[in-house]
Amino acid sequence: MSTLSGTPAGVPPGLFRTSLAGPQSRLTEAFDALRMRPDCISVREFGLYGAVVPVPGDAEEGVWRMASIRDEIFIVVSDCNYAHSRSESVLPESFVEFHFSLSGPASVDFSDTGNLQVNSPNLLVCRQGADVRYQVTCGPGPWQSVGLYVTQRYFDRLLRSLGGEADRIRAELAAIGFDQIYNRQMPFSVEALHIAEQLLASPYRGARQMLYLEGKCTEILCACIEMWLAHLNADKPGETLSARDLRLIEKAREMIVGDLRHAPTIPELARIVGTNASKLKRGFKFLYGMTIFDYGHRCRMNHALHLLVDERQPVGQVALAVGYQHQTSFTAAFRDYFGFAPKDARRLASPLAHSAAAATNTIAQGGSERVRELARQAAGQPADQPANEIADKAAPEQR
Repeated sequence: MSTLSGTPAGVPPGLFRTSLAGPQSRLTEAFDALRMRPDCISVREFGLYGAVVPVPGDAEEGVWRMASIRDEIFIVVSDCNYAHSRSESVLPESFVEFHFSLSGPASVDFSDTGNLQVNSPNLLVCRQGADVRYQVTCGPGPWQSVGLYVTQRYFDRLLRSLGGEADRIRAELAAIGFDQIYNRQMPFSVEALHIAEQLLASPYRGARQMLYLEGKCTEILCACIEMWLAHLNADKPGETLSARDLRLIEKAREMIVGDLRHAPTIPELARIVGTNASKLKRGFKFLYGMTIFDYGHRCRMNHALHLLVDERQPVGQVALAVGYQHQTSFTAAFRDYFGFAPKDARRLASPLAHSAAAATNTIAQGGSERVRELARQAAGQPADQPANEIADKAAPEQR
């Protein structure tokens, strides 16, 4: 991998904080550096400044459109196609954050305490405790998002203007401790999606773009509040987890991955790691974007594929290795997940990957979607035909 912006070889290049102000920089430091750029546009009468920042790299990778509104709201519109994974640290700054993820893979790593998968498309509302830091990573490929970072002072004024209807939002944020992180993921409303797409396709340049972003920022914040209140009224909780909670959930994940022959029940798993089943279920879904069962099932199926294709083990032996006492049950589950039988795995995966090494690499990276796509192509099915989804129920011996 090439080095970008002084990034050492082997270290993923950074995102806008790192590119503008260096590693371990805060968002406010990145915007201070932005203000000093010769291409920065300033509209002093309205307290606005910003710039279109090309993503550094060997190839054309897109831009970050960045703007500050009176240093109370910071906007980052990402319209990128990253050639490599990009990663950087996020230090606490007491913002209320609104992230509209329209496309692209991303994850948030809490060091030794767990990893949050950011699903697209959705709205992620986040509030970081003063003692919590994390690493955000955007995978290679297209990445489109709109991020709003709102100071607590501005957000308090906004909630006060709404009166009593905002009391529940105020209470959720007030309960966040120094060592906690708050998260609420919501599907887009039609209005919010429309505004986010308008921000990505801004027709203006120069000072007019700054004024346009300010107007759209107020509009999208109103849409965010509307979605948040609707989520609360539907009794869909946000999630506030401490560093201890995150460590316990990560410990549960390690137990699932560490012994694929046995699938403990959720109460057993919660008891072993030292938490309650309800918090474990909610927290696991918060961190990994799927249920405990779905995560374990995915791990077992991907490991089975690895054993079949890379290790070339017989089907019966693979079935036992991933927790199935009966080969017929394993075959049915494998077929439901991948769309082809275990006995066909080597025939479908290896030739289509063009080499054994390429097939092994695909499987080692957990590329089940890619393998399913290859299998569909081999069977003469259309490339966009969906493979069977994860089985709705566990095999009898896993219940």
